[in-house]
Formats: sequence, structure tokens, C-alpha cells
Amino acid sequence: MLKKDEQGQYPFASQMVKVAKTYGFEGWFINEETQGLNADDAANMKALIQQVKKEDSSLQIMWYDAMTKDGKVDWKNQLNDQNATFVQDKAADAMFLNFWWTQNNLADQKLLEKSNLYAKNHNIDPYNIYAGIDVQAKDVQTPVKWNILEKGNQATQTSIGLYAASATYTNASNWDDFQNRESAFWVNQKADPRQVDYSVNESWTGLSKYVLEKSAISGNEFNTNFNLGNGYNYFKAGQKISEMDWNDRSLAGILPSYRWIIDNEGKNKISPSFDFANAYNGGNSLKFMAEHLDARKSSNITLFASDLKIDKGAKFSVSMRSDQAIKVSAILELANGQKVSITGDKSLTENWSEISFDVKKFEGQTIKKIGLSIKSDQAMDFKAINLGEMTLTNGQKVAPITLSDAKVTDEAFEEEGTVGGFRLSWKSDATKNNLSTYEIYQLNDDGSKEFLGVSNINAFFVNALKRGKNINSTKFEIVPINKAGESGHSVTTSVKWPDNSLAKAAFVADKTLVTIGEKVTLMNQSNLASVKYKWEIDGASPATSTEKNPQVSFDKAGSYSVKLTAINEKGQEDSVTQTELITVIDQPVELTNFALNQSVQVDSFTNESESGPKAVDGKLNTKWCAVGPGKHNITIDLGKSEKINQVLIDHAQKGGESPDMNTSDHTIEISKDNQNWTEVVNVKKNKLGETKDSFKQTEARYVRITAIKPTQGADTLFVYMKYKY
Repeated sequence: MLKKDEQGQYPFASQMVKVAKTYGFEGWFINEETQGLNADDAANMKALIQQVKKEDSSLQIMWYDAMTKDGKVDWKNQLNDQNATFVQDKAADAMFLNFWWTQNNLADQKLLEKSNLYAKNHNIDPYNIYAGIDVQAKDVQTPVKWNILEKGNQATQTSIGLYAASATYTNASNWDDFQNRESAFWVNQKADPRQVDYSVNESWTGLSKYVLEKSAISGNEFNTNFNLGNGYNYFKAGQKISEMDWNDRSLAGILPSYRWIIDNEGKNKISPSFDFANAYNGGNSLKFMAEHLDARKSSNITLFASDLKIDKGAKFSVSMRSDQAIKVSAILELANGQKVSITGDKSLTENWSEISFDVKKFEGQTIKKIGLSIKSDQAMDFKAINLGEMTLTNGQKVAPITLSDAKVTDEAFEEEGTVGGFRLSWKSDATKNNLSTYEIYQLNDDGSKEFLGVSNINAFFVNALKRGKNINSTKFEIVPINKAGESGHSVTTSVKWPDNSLAKAAFVADKTLVTIGEKVTLMNQSNLASVKYKWEIDGASPATSTEKNPQVSFDKAGSYSVKLTAINEKGQEDSVTQTELITVIDQPVELTNFALNQSVQVDSFTNESESGPKAVDGKLNTKWCAVGPGKHNITIDLGKSEKINQVLIDHAQKGGESPDMNTSDHTIEISKDNQNWTEVVNVKKNKLGETKDSFKQTEARYVRITAIKPTQGADTLFVYMKYKY
């Protein structure tokens, strides 16, 4: 990393710049915790950072408070003369302080106040110094001495740096728990950003206390459907058009600036939440559960901070519904200080409808805050009110969108040809001023169509599409939707499915070394096109069978072959024979684990505690774990040639990991010389925590197992295996 070229430059620094540009992220967080370095190494590290900034000043570099100027790892938990050099002289932009400043043994040293003073005295912005808070384990239960961070009631000594803020999700037991943790973490325990408590105890105070609200809502038009970017269904204009789970953060809408500011008259009580079961467009809406509303008493909900100009001809509307008739008004705070209430043109009903508010008299004004007021003529209890969309248009007609040149740019099929994944692309004349989304559909032969998903770019991936019976091709339609909600000129493209009508015979045996009279199960692995089967088993009882998975036995010692013929619906056949697959012996023998504590070679491992030898040590609480893209393999040297016929593998689940980490696809090869290999097992779609793969008894010294698909998911990052023979 710190090696220089002949010109005295750091090649690694140039690669850091290239990687950031290629993948589109804004910079690097550098945590240098390698022991054994010196002052020269520290100087080189600073120079490397300076080169990165010189090559691309827009990249943000954050330095972690670990290495000091003498090259040692020594967490200071403050900015001082031991670590400040890394944020001086056009080096790193910011520093993330270690987490211990809030611990009892350091609290009385007021390290953040010292950091603030040191920064000011050395021409460093104290808000480029981040007080680290590790919330990974406890999220909203993390103890913090906030008084050390605070500088009076109006400021902090430094900025705040959060480690693992996603813990509100990973530590949650369910969705509601996650939302409650999120609200307490970012807002406060009272779910009201106005409830600012300047106490000095260590309970989680909520970060809204330290952050002035900002808004992305500006200009002269605005639209949000309040989407979180995921859902269990998909809705269009209030109608459910898909029941598929989906996740696409690029489709998230603008969410309320304030969660939540609700002012109730009388005994009104409103509880806000996200509703995934009922939405207008997308995957969710905002739900305001009216636990109680007094008759003719209002509840005012402040939603957004904004900087929106009301142009001539502008239209402001919301899409809402309610379990009971409700009147709704828009509450707007204008830049001139005026606060206005505009009654909607209709009342809410059980059905979704668009409610418009007449803003003509406010043309030319700028909206600084947006809210809604709800009121019922009759008292109501436990009725849901849903807000699905909010829109301000600028009065200009929105141009329609036309598409062309749709194509399938890539395709992949599951082995049986019954499931496929497809990359679609198309050309569009849309601009950021008129594009809302593109809707993708599957067109069926009967004239119907099925919704597949939504994109806001000129591409879409159709994941795991199931092939219908007797379907040889599938047509896709892409429909552009402009910001007025109008459909434009759509385009179609098609994909051809592979021919999967031919039978393909395949089978394995549950064991290949048996005694006289011992049962063997022949396990059929023929493809889905195979509907009939014909078995021929030399010397077996029975010697023939038409069962899918027959059981047979043998009355004489010897080696026996097995033949399977698979037949499709048209009577077409495919046969496979495994010669001398079954070995029958007179007396039972004790199977030996030839792999135990033998020498191994692996292509990758995470660290010494998860290295190759851990796969063959006979212990379930240790493992071999490999990382990195592509396939991974382990080769076991049995020490000498042995007769082997079975491999037992303990996968992740057997070692206490999630079943999702069990290896899905793997192969087993054997060799006498570690040069010439023969594949004896090819497993696909395994879900078990323990696999027992049998094959023809063969002499071999070397066994190589390759993880083709290391987990049940789509990644290739984790392999966990233990082996027995």
C-alpha cells in the first residue's frame, strides 16, 4: 500500500481514486490499525492521502483515530498533537474519534472539549472531527454521556460519528420493533422532534436534538408517494397489481421531515405509522390511526419543511382514503410568515380519491412548511386514515414519453429451463422534468398481462421468472409513466426459452458399499420432462423396476451395474448406465474417516482460525471459511491411496450457522496423483446441513471438493464445510 514507484508516487493512491470513480462512491474511510509500523510509515500514509486528494480533490477521506504520528496504534479518543497531522496539510478531510471518550475512566477529562479547542487553535474545523459512538450492540440502549458532547444548549463540541447505525434493523425482532427503534434512535423516545430534553444522563436522547431539519423539497413542483423503497405488494392508483415482495431503494419517495409533529384538539389521539397493506402508488402509504377523534375537533399534522414556489396555474393535491368520512385541509406556512388553511374539494371516503386544494390566491408565494388537518363531523374511534400521495404541479403540461429499441441484453436459465433471469434495456426520450417511472409487464398469450416491476432508469432485471407450461417464448412490455401519471408509447421485446421437452436420465445411490441383503435406495435425479422410468439392476432383487426411487438388495457378493431409462410424454427416451456402481460384500466393515487431520490445500481462507485444516479436524465448532468471488475448493491428501465410496460434508447449519449458509452446489473429484482428476459427484440445490454423497468405490489418494454456489442466496462470498470419508 505504501510502496512508491520510480517517480516517488504511490500507485495504490491512484488505484483508490480509480476505484472510487468507477463505482461512484464519494471517498474512503481509512482505519489503520496494523501493529509494528513506525514514524516513516505514518509519514508515508499521510503522503498517500495527500496524493489521493491531489488527484481528485472531490473525494472525501475520513481518518480513524488509531495510528499516531509515530506509527503506533494508540487510540487517543480526542484530537491532539499525536494524531492531528492526518487532518492537516491537505491530508484527510475529517477524523472519526475512537469510542472511549464517553467511558467512566475518561469522562472527567472532557476529551471532546479539548478536541474542540485544539481544532480551533490549529485552524481545523471542529465539526470535521466526529465523536465516535458504537451502537452496533445496543442501538437505542447505548449509554452515552451526552453532556460531554454538548456545548451549552445550542451546539456540540464536535460532530457525531455513528458506527453501525443499521443496528436498529439488525437488532429488531420484527418490523414494528424496527420502526420503533428507528424513531427512538433518530428522533427521540417520544417520537416528536419538538421534545428536546437537555438532560445529562446516559439514556439515548435521539439525534434530532442535534440536527437542524433540512429538506429536499424546493423549486416549483413536488411529488411523493411516501414509499420506503420496499413492499410486500405493489399498488397503482390504489389498486393492488402485484403480491410479490420487492426491494428497490431508488424508488423510495420523499418522507416527512417531521416524524411526528401532531397537534390535537380536544381528546383527539392520532398514531402515525407506515401501512404496507394499503397504498396508493408503490409499496406503502402513511397511516394515521385515529384512536379517537372528537366531533368537529381538528388534528393538525406537520409533514414537510420546504422551499416551494407556487407558480401561476399551480395545483396542489393529495391522494387519501379513510375508514370513515373525514374532512381534510392543507396547512401551509408561507415565507412571509402567513399560515393558511385550505379546505379540500371533497371529503375522504373508504375509496382512494384525489383531494385538491385551491392555491390560486397564493400564486407567487413560497411554501416553507406543509401539513394537513383532519376533522370529522362525528366522533370516531380506531379508524384508519391513509395518505398515499402528495403533489404540487407548476401548471405546465407534462410531455408524454416515447420508448424504442427494447431488447433482452442478457439471459440466464436454471438447469431445467423452467426459471430464467433477464436483463432488459430500452431507449427513451424522457427527461428528468417529465419522467416518473417505467412499468414492466409480462404479456400472456390470452391477452392478459402481469406486472413485474418498476424502474426509474432505462434498464430492468427480471429475476427468477417462472416458465408456464408449454410456453416457448415470453414477451415483455415496458410502459413509460410521466409525472402527470400518464402512460406514454410502450415497447415490447421477447425471449425464447430453451427446449426442455427431452428426457434426461440421472441418478445416484444412497450407498454403494453394502452387505448381502442390505437395502440400497436408487434416487432418481432425472429432469422434469421425464415422466416414466425403467430401471435395470444387475444381480438385484428386483432386477427391474418402473418406480421412481426403487429399493433393491443383492444376494451375492460382487460389483453390479445400474441402468436407468427416462421417458418423456412423447415416449422419447434417454438412458444412463453406471458400471459396477454397487459393491456387495459378505460381512459388514467399519467405515473409516480417511480425511481426519490430513494435509489440505485451499484456494482461500478468512484467517487462521477458519483455515483449511479446520475442515478435517473432526470438530463441529471449527470450520473452513473462504471469501472472495468465484468458486472455492479444498484438496485433501489422504496420505496414501485408499478405497473410498462416500463423502460426508457438514455444512454451515451443522456448525450452528443459519441454514441459508448451507452450500447449494458442489462437486467432488478424486485423483491418484493430484494431476488427473475424475468427477464423481455433482450436487445441485442442496439445502441440507449434512450431505452424504456416495459413488462407485474407487482407489484414490486425493479428494477435491469445489463449492460452485457457496450459499442458498445469490452471493459467492462464504463457504463453510467439514469433511469425512
